[in-house]
Amino acid sequence: MTSENKGYTLALENGRLHQKQEKIFLKPMVLYIPQQAVEAVNDLLSKLPDDREEGEFLLTVTNNNNGVSVDKTFSSLAALRDPLTAADAVKDLINIVRGYESDEETNVCGW
Repeated sequence: MTSENKGYTLALENGRLHQKQEKIFLKPMVLYIPQQAVEAVNDLLSKLPDDREEGEFLLTVTNNNNGVSVDKTFSSLAALRDPLTAADAVKDLINIVRGYESDEETNVCGW
């Protein structure tokens, strides 16, 4: 039996406006490259409305194959705009999600 890779979703939500942007990565290991992670976060930020400057932001990583999802809250946009913080947050969230996969027999996300 062949399992379809549904990938991982990286999502960013403005807590004040409750508006969300997301992108699916079929090969999520690319997000371990800091520059790629920063570009992905910046891309999601750019798609949020212009009045996005205030409020908390929620960065979420979801494994679309098993539904495991983890998130991290940022108290300001400035924290997300810091490249080191953004890259580390994405990597940490992916690692947590991957930890739930260790008991699965089949890993279809290419790890």
